[in-house]
Amino acid sequence: MWFKRQSTGGLSRDELERMRQASDARAQETLAALQRGQLPPPVRERLAREKMADLPWTSTLSVNEWLVFSRLRLKPLGLVMGSCFYHIGYSLSNYGGAWYSRDLPDQERAITEGRRIALSRMEQEAMELGAHAVVAVRVDTRQPGYYGHETEFVAMGTAVMVEGMARNSRPLICTVDGEDFLKLLRVGSIPVGVALGACVHYQYTSAQDKFQSTTFWNTEVPRYTDAIYHTRDRAVKSMWDDARQMGASGVLAHDTKLRVMEVEVERGEGDEREDHIVEFLSIGTAVSSVRVPPDLKVRPVLELHDWQE
Repeated sequence: MWFKRQSTGGLSRDELERMRQASDARAQETLAALQRGQLPPPVRERLAREKMADLPWTSTLSVNEWLVFSRLRLKPLGLVMGSCFYHIGYSLSNYGGAWYSRDLPDQERAITEGRRIALSRMEQEAMELGAHAVVAVRVDTRQPGYYGHETEFVAMGTAVMVEGMARNSRPLICTVDGEDFLKLLRVGSIPVGVALGACVHYQYTSAQDKFQSTTFWNTEVPRYTDAIYHTRDRAVKSMWDDARQMGASGVLAHDTKLRVMEVEVERGEGDEREDHIVEFLSIGTAVSSVRVPPDLKVRPVLELHDWQE
């Protein structure tokens, strides 16, 4: 009896069952809302409290950025985020042992779609707060290893508004921080979204590659070098294509990530080799260099008497 009470936290079976039912009901409500393209009820309740100033606002702004924002017409509304727990049908291990080098488009689509879902849900939160923009956007991932299928994507940024400006149909989303956002507006450029690009490539190791990578002499392994160039170029090109679809004239690359995983394979008796899976991700702010609307123009000047208040 003592062990049973310890293993259940001292709760009775009825209490545990009620907790389980409440958890299941909450999960079903969340799933139903997401399938309708809406935010889950707890998220909407939190945002409603933030709009009523019932909760303190939070942000990713630095102290300097908050000070500049407070002296201008830009007002931080709060931290917004979007999450997506994504199941990838084929793990990287399914491709192990291939006899030729090739790209893995299924993996590319999965890691791109998961990020897009997280970004869209973050954008929905910003719209609920009445934001004109979301700055300093970051997309973090907890990606599986070689055998994993599940990946968690989290997008996060600070929602801001321009006081006295009419509400946009959709907020501007950018990976640049608050100060750089102001600089873009000052020079006549508008962030139009976050551009994404990805490439996942399986690199076959030939007998010559194995020899070059295990010799005692210093030497380059050309196929491996080419694999890095290939994945990087395809990822960046994919990001550019994404930006063009948004009507952007340029991309401010904010973050690039390279991951290389070793795949142990046996090509024959006594012939053990290490193939490689190369993954390159590229994310940046898509920018349109057009005339900034008058409502969005800001005057990044601090009057001296402001510092004396």
